[in-house]
Amino acid sequence: MINSLSTRQCLSFKSMALDGRSRRAAKPEKRAIREAVKMKASVTIRRPHPSEHSSVRTIVQTVVDETYGGLWAPPPLQIDEEDWSLAWISVLDAAAITGTALTHQEWLSDLWVLREFRGIGIGALLLARAEAEIAERGNPFARLRVVQSNEKARTFYAAHGWAAKREFSHERLPITMIEMEKALN
Repeated sequence: MINSLSTRQCLSFKSMALDGRSRRAAKPEKRAIREAVKMKASVTIRRPHPSEHSSVRTIVQTVVDETYGGLWAPPPLQIDEEDWSLAWISVLDAAAITGTALTHQEWLSDLWVLREFRGIGIGALLLARAEAEIAERGNPFARLRVVQSNEKARTFYAAHGWAAKREFSHERLPITMIEMEKALN
């Protein structure tokens, strides 16, 4: 079970580029975050406290609006009501919630990371915790749905062993979805 990880443990994720040699220049705020992580900042993956549920929903709303706003409607986009007490959250240095993941049965139903915390391994930590939770339920496979046009998300999942299985029209929105799947050990 992933609970609290030191920077050294976070560095084991091959997708991280904390040494400043990333493929594109980091924005100043991302550079500051990378420096904080290098200086022994810790990321904790845990369940949210009841007082944090509205903050988790706000994070989801923020990321949904910045990722999909304008694709089928202007922001704020309607998001489903979820039981955020069942989610996992990432917390940087016990101070700021930086992202969230939520699973149901064999499904990864939500994985959202605030823009300024992307590319430093937080999404990978949340994904690993969500995959572990799905496996703990006895599921041999994990599944998710992603908007076809979200290339960054599709690339992220593929880099973590997920494969596209089918393409289909969303049941309510005028968008195409991709279902992805991953075998769990």
